Amino acid sequence: MKTVRIEQCNGYEIRMRTILVHDARNMPCAEAPAAAGYAAFAQIARDGEIYVDWHLPQRHRRCGREQAEAQALGYAVRLVERRPFDGPPPDFPEAA
Repeated sequence: MKTVRIEQCNGYEIRMRTILVHDARNMPCAEAPAAAGYAAFAQIARDGEIYVDWHLPQRHRRCGREQAEAQALGYAVRLVERRPFDGPPPDFPEAA
């Protein structure tokens, strides 16, 4: 299985790594913690420079690998489309 999914968007590289998260908060004994779902970690980079390295908080919510990855990728794509790293888009009017 591929451990890192890489997508391209507006000249940026979005790298996704999804991991299984265990929940041991309510375990009464020393047994193995129960799987709580998946968390997707994302990086947004361009030309070797990492601009963002994060994950969406998923507390108290179980979700599958595909769902966690899709949510994080959707958020990352919206962020890249807003262009916060490059400044405003070229057609954005400047203040007088």
